[in-house]
Amino acid sequence: MPILPISRPLLQHQLLLRLFWMRCVATLAQALLVAAAVFGMRLPLPLTPLCTVLSLMLVFNGWTWWRTRMAYPVREQELFAQLFIDISALSALLYFTGGATNPFVSFYLPALAVAAAILPSRYAVALALYSLLCYSALTYVYRPLHIHDANQGMAYHLAGMWLNFLVSAALITWFVTRMSATVRERENQLAQARELKLQDERIVALGTQAASAAHEMSTPLATVAVIAGELRNEAVRNAALAQYRDELAIIEEQIEACKQALDRMGMEVPTPHVAASTAVGLGEWLHHFVDLWRLRHPAVALRMSLPATSGPVLDQQLLGQIVLTLLDNAGKAVAEHGKIELELTVDTHEAVLRVADDGPGIPADLLKRLGYEPVRSSTGGQGIGLMLAFATARQLGGRLILASPSRQGVNAILHLPLRGPVPVLPQSAITSTMPSVPLSGRKTDS
Repeated sequence: MPILPISRPLLQHQLLLRLFWMRCVATLAQALLVAAAVFGMRLPLPLTPLCTVLSLMLVFNGWTWWRTRMAYPVREQELFAQLFIDISALSALLYFTGGATNPFVSFYLPALAVAAAILPSRYAVALALYSLLCYSALTYVYRPLHIHDANQGMAYHLAGMWLNFLVSAALITWFVTRMSATVRERENQLAQARELKLQDERIVALGTQAASAAHEMSTPLATVAVIAGELRNEAVRNAALAQYRDELAIIEEQIEACKQALDRMGMEVPTPHVAASTAVGLGEWLHHFVDLWRLRHPAVALRMSLPATSGPVLDQQLLGQIVLTLLDNAGKAVAEHGKIELELTVDTHEAVLRVADDGPGIPADLLKRLGYEPVRSSTGGQGIGLMLAFATARQLGGRLILASPSRQGVNAILHLPLRGPVPVLPQSAITSTMPSVPLSGRKTDS
């Protein structure tokens, strides 16, 4: 029989759990009232049937507690039965304690308020009619309370009505506020689920478009590669083409780089448990990664701040995609005259990577859409890289935040959970997902 952890009940069990606590409070209050009437006010109440009813309610509530731990769904009929038993038990107690003349006869109201809040209208109306029937019957059929002093009896009645209002108001307020909190939490979860589903659909659509584009580009690239090779061979025999030999070699290298990029699209992405065998320190990996990135943007000034020790990076390929996107975006924003800062801070459970630039910044309306949908930027980008970076950060169990204070530069903050101690591995164990870019003919002025 499947059992749920007590500390984490399923969402459909939360209502049943609140009914359990509500019944605990009501049963305790009823037991205290019976004890006060018998021992404080010296009223001759029939203790045997009263104690029997209270004991049965305790047993039933114990079964309810056990039921909340079972992984079977709680249906509306079961909640209706729970409240029906509560009303029946209250009616039995009222029968032995004065019936409708008992000041606590309004204890029907908390149960009806709960029924109206959690049950469909047909069940709530049925409980209301049942409560009305019990109340009406108690006006004629009950065991009267024998209080010889009428003045004292009126004082007891007024005090009971005040206490009844206090307990009823407390129970109704507590249950309704908790119900409202549960409804708000559920709505937030549904909204987040819808947003994540929409983002996943966009990413799947991007993947389909990328696969289609890769298929369409393979044939033209092969044709261009053949033509470039023939021109380079012709340049050996033709003096007029000899001066373009170096340029043709660069074109062939760039075509080969494009082919390698298309080939990587078909590679299988390693899962976290597979990549764990080559885990290295995050700071060391970042230092090596940035050294390779500088070859792509030699004119951009970048300052790093890395701690002496850091947690491990287990998913180098996925993390490399995020860092590459952030650094490339920052490099395009600052062009050749700005600066980029890369800072890594590590605590016990989390590593925070910040990439900041002093570029022109991003408007607030555009900043809200980046990472969630394709957005055309002033530098020619489409925002697809950030969409994939946000999705990859969620896949790693972290989150990515973009901020542009006063439109003076952009701060990209990546939060990553740490998974264990830093392994001690040689430098050769560090791998990188930095795309290979030919250096022939590259502009290297700074």
